[in-house]
Amino acid sequence: MGKILAVVLLMIVALGAHGSASFPEPFGLTWGMSEAELNELGFTQASESDGLKIFSSVSAPKAWSKAEVYIAITYKGNLVKAAASSTDFIDDIYGLEGKRNYNQIKDLLIKKYGEPSTNYERTGGTLYDEADEFYQCLEYSGCGVYLSIFEFSGGLISVQLQGKRRGQGYLSIAYESPQFAEAKSEIERGDLELDSDAF
Repeated sequence: MGKILAVVLLMIVALGAHGSASFPEPFGLTWGMSEAELNELGFTQASESDGLKIFSSVSAPKAWSKAEVYIAITYKGNLVKAAASSTDFIDDIYGLEGKRNYNQIKDLLIKKYGEPSTNYERTGGTLYDEADEFYQCLEYSGCGVYLSIFEFSGGLISVQLQGKRRGQGYLSIAYESPQFAEAKSEIERGDLELDSDAF
């Protein structure tokens, strides 16, 4: 009986430790950091929409070697989402370089956070179905997608290979903190209240 109780307690402690793992803070940024702190790190406001402010920078405290730009999104003055986009893959007609980089990042994320909860890796759905039209297909809605989404500690991490034109694309990585989901819910509730008033 004592061994069973010990095993049950160990399982509870292990589950609690995994469940309490905090959502990762990418690129050296800290969830909840203020807009002033982002400005000190070189981020400048690029736009604002529905209460979300979008900041961008060409650098971050912990840089990703392939990044061209970093994005920080705040709600009520605090960081709730962070993302980075790579430099473009150019003259990559078949998407080999893009796929290699996508798989490297995906494998790193699997090692840290487990298998993705959602994974789409297909091309040639409509229109652009030739091997040398890889990025054109990714750019065209409904043709193809290379995307993995990881659910971890109440937040989401995604890695996506995106197309620009024939032979050219880039990789994007995004971290949506649990606070980002709360912000979206608050914004949607506000929209519903405004819609209610409109009718």
